[in-house]
Amino acid sequence: MAPPDLLTSYKLSRARSDPEQCLAALGRTGMQYDVLPDRATAPGCGFDNAVRLRTAGVRIGAPLSLSCPMALSFFMWEKHALQAAAQQHFGQRVAAIDHLGSYACRNINRGEGTSPDVPGGSRSRHATANALDIAGFTLENGQKISLLNAWPRAAQGSAPRPEALMLSDAHAGACRFFNGVLGPDYNAVHRDHFHLETGGYRMCR
Repeated sequence: MAPPDLLTSYKLSRARSDPEQCLAALGRTGMQYDVLPDRATAPGCGFDNAVRLRTAGVRIGAPLSLSCPMALSFFMWEKHALQAAAQQHFGQRVAAIDHLGSYACRNINRGEGTSPDVPGGSRSRHATANALDIAGFTLENGQKISLLNAWPRAAQGSAPRPEALMLSDAHAGACRFFNGVLGPDYNAVHRDHFHLETGGYRMCR
């Protein structure tokens, strides 16, 4: 696929809104996946136009069930933002991601002491395969970088380490390719991961 330019957001938006165009674009990424049949598992839960992502530009461990728009945004972020951040601060690529899952039939976890499964709560983007949580990365040399330990905290005071700079750049880059991005500074629930999503309102926190 072409490198990102001034039209990238427009092109992504068009692909996200057209299932056939999205799958056509995904087919040009080189990622390996299986197209999933549309399904509904509970009120507000299920997915359509989704894939089971088996391999990507990085190792992902267990396959991920993602909507086509999420898979396409993940590809663009990994290729054009995450790897650029790793190359800039470490001179090497990210070999693997440590994720906390994608599809899950649950409500939004607001971290207010209530269960995310309380009846009547707002469904999370995870409930429609439109979200992915990422907790860390492994570089080509085997070095592991976790958000819990390496995210730059305001109270640290000292000059940020390369790990922190890489994570900051990866977070900023995610805001270019996903509709919604929540990082460790958002709230205590997200202190150890990036929450990446498509659909809904634009947010970069």
